[in-house]
Amino acid sequence: MRKINKKIVVLIISIFMAVAAIMVTTYALFTSEAVADNPSNYTTGLLSITANSKSENISLTNELPKTDEEGLASEPYVFTITNQGNLDYKFDIKLLSTSSSNFSAQYIKLKVDDEEITTLSSLTNGIIKSDVVLSAGASIDISIRLWLSSDTPNSEIGKNFTSQIVTDGQAIYTVTNLINHINKLYTDAPKEEVINNSITYNYAPSVNLMEDAGGNIRYYGANPNNYIYFNCSDYGNQTSATCEIWRIIGVFGNTLKIMREESIGSYSWDNSQTESNYGKNDWSDASIMKLLNPNYENESTGGSLYYHGANGNCTVTGSVMPCNFIDIGIKNEETRNLIETVTWNLGAHSSAGVYPNQIYQYERGTTVYSGRPTTWEGKIALPYASDYAYAADLNSCKSQLASYNNSSCTSTNWMKPILGTSSPAWLLNTSQANSHYVWYVNSTGNLSYNSAYGLLGIFPTAYLSSSLAISSGSGASFDPYRLMIIN
Repeated sequence: MRKINKKIVVLIISIFMAVAAIMVTTYALFTSEAVADNPSNYTTGLLSITANSKSENISLTNELPKTDEEGLASEPYVFTITNQGNLDYKFDIKLLSTSSSNFSAQYIKLKVDDEEITTLSSLTNGIIKSDVVLSAGASIDISIRLWLSSDTPNSEIGKNFTSQIVTDGQAIYTVTNLINHINKLYTDAPKEEVINNSITYNYAPSVNLMEDAGGNIRYYGANPNNYIYFNCSDYGNQTSATCEIWRIIGVFGNTLKIMREESIGSYSWDNSQTESNYGKNDWSDASIMKLLNPNYENESTGGSLYYHGANGNCTVTGSVMPCNFIDIGIKNEETRNLIETVTWNLGAHSSAGVYPNQIYQYERGTTVYSGRPTTWEGKIALPYASDYAYAADLNSCKSQLASYNNSSCTSTNWMKPILGTSSPAWLLNTSQANSHYVWYVNSTGNLSYNSAYGLLGIFPTAYLSSSLAISSGSGASFDPYRLMIIN
């Protein structure tokens, strides 16, 4: 057997506390494999490396060659890597040489965590652990054992080797397309058939989703998981303190329809002193439409104040008064950019004695009061009567909208506590029988009509983009969906 020279083999592997260099220029990897710059409202942070056993340096000074059994029995060096940012990271951990020595790395044995024994010379690009995914705020421990191989020759005596532990990777987003997510919830859930007014609907009771007469996927029931943070002052920190709570009505083609959970106040649907001073039921020229939407900034009162989150004057039942939408209006461009311009149908009807499928068809029809448009292009409007109708559980609620005040309808309709409160709420629907009648949900839960000049609650409603993504949240009231805003 060859005699091992017991002279000191000078070998020091210094582990410098190199911080993982993922700067704001790093690219962000999406689940779709598309690459985009890190959004400025997310802090990528740093990966920190700290030693929590033995020392910050791995040193083989005064060490003699060992058998693998002896090396495995040695005390490991343990290092903790912490993700100090608020995005997940995917990275490799590397042991990179920083010395100019020609020490033969093939004689340094290495074992990382529970992986197989290897040598430094067999590493690819110095990687000792690859594709590590570390969630924001999380930490992992890395256990490292190094020893000199038992066949280290005398020619290596007096040489040295130094190295740094570094990480090399990128921030990754755990992103879910919200529309796809809701569609998948519905598709994957067990179904049951529900018949209402001779129409057969497919319901997914476990997720409180159903398909309406038009093929749209809607939330229904007393309290579905359809809560979402929206109109946030800080999308990088979405909480009840920085965001409003809105509710998801459903998926309509490639858009997501949502409505504000709280009224922005009581206003006239239209406060123009026309139609015998009752206002007129023409949404394309209604005062509340101009308050909610852009491009009416030149109006003397009310123009686009909500849309721009501005302060100004409004006309309420004929009187000009201050209106402040700084706190309850749309807060920023991030929110405005999420709202789609879509075609809203303005078909009218003259009776509340209708079922959900009937009112849905009326809304998409061409019957209106004389001279009124049948469609409107815009961003923000009000809920439809069909939205309110389909929000009830039609397995229990068998009534027409004129009788939606019965307990089987009010107790199974998530919109009833929102729209049918002590302050009734305007709908987008108008009457074909009268120039100033507009439909609303009254405090009992029925559908009724009123003159457009009256003061009722306003619940802004909008359609959001098909590319809408969420970073977290289950949709529950205590855990609303959180949007991923990408600049």
